[in-house]
Amino acid sequence: MHRILLLPLSGYINRIQAIASAAILAQQIDAELSICWEMDAVVPVGANSVLSDDFCRRYVLTEDAAIQDFGCTLKSVPKYLNYDEPRERIYLAGNDLGEQHFMPELAQLLGNSGSPKTLIIAAGGKFFMPAANSVEADWQDEFRRRRQDFYRSVSFTPEIEAAVASQLSARGPYLALHLRYTDRSHQTPLDGAIRQALRNLSARSGITDLFIAGDNAAVRQRWTNQALDLGLKPWGVEHLVWDRASGGSQQAALVDWRLLTHAKSMVYFLESSFAVEAAVAGGTFETSIALAASPTKSAFVRGQRYLQAAVTYPKRHGWFNSQ
Repeated sequence: MHRILLLPLSGYINRIQAIASAAILAQQIDAELSICWEMDAVVPVGANSVLSDDFCRRYVLTEDAAIQDFGCTLKSVPKYLNYDEPRERIYLAGNDLGEQHFMPELAQLLGNSGSPKTLIIAAGGKFFMPAANSVEADWQDEFRRRRQDFYRSVSFTPEIEAAVASQLSARGPYLALHLRYTDRSHQTPLDGAIRQALRNLSARSGITDLFIAGDNAAVRQRWTNQALDLGLKPWGVEHLVWDRASGGSQQAALVDWRLLTHAKSMVYFLESSFAVEAAVAGGTFETSIALAASPTKSAFVRGQRYLQAAVTYPKRHGWFNSQ
């Protein structure tokens, strides 16, 4: 039997979608899956602060155990796809190319001989090994179905699940709007496109309750006001901790994500994997509205960033301090 060690990267949902991908791959190639969840600045908590005890007991290794069992840490995983033939060991870290880019070559490596191999993956995104000669539209559909099954089978900590249940207890059907401005301001649609999508979704569904999620309080309030102007009934969850670098931020992120998965349909930004995976998990991928970034707005935001960088360059590089 093959073995897979996954070292999930980046934010909470980036890690969850990488875990889903690795679990699906393990099923495909009849492999035993282990996960080494290393903390970092974006995720400053361990797996047991995110995932259920049952899941952690079954799959999660400590860093020491990963070193003992696999002789590997995140820092030792080389870039891209590498094969250590004498040890029958494959390393995959897609980096700027993404893991999906290497799936055809990985399939060849796994199929070259019948001997079991150890596959070590460092990833914060999705990856799937399609059947040979399959059409992309077909395997993408299959991959979404399998991710949905995985997401529905996994529980978060009791505290997260209880917070979600509390919000849903007296709540009827609702739509959702997910806003991602803090680190995606150059990939956001125009306000008019968001308003029109909300009108269309409400008219199509007959639902006026609207859950608004996002990591910026001012933006959430602005869209609460806009939703009221559209005749909708907006609501949200006020969390104690929003800062992603703080312990406890998993509560805000994952309660919101779970609530997005319970929406009947969503409006979200196409570039947000957080929202895309919520739509997949909730089975609303086909009925939700994904909004692409406005090219004009993207160019403006990039221009503003370049200008700011140029203005602050002398100070950041000590020109004024050296005078």
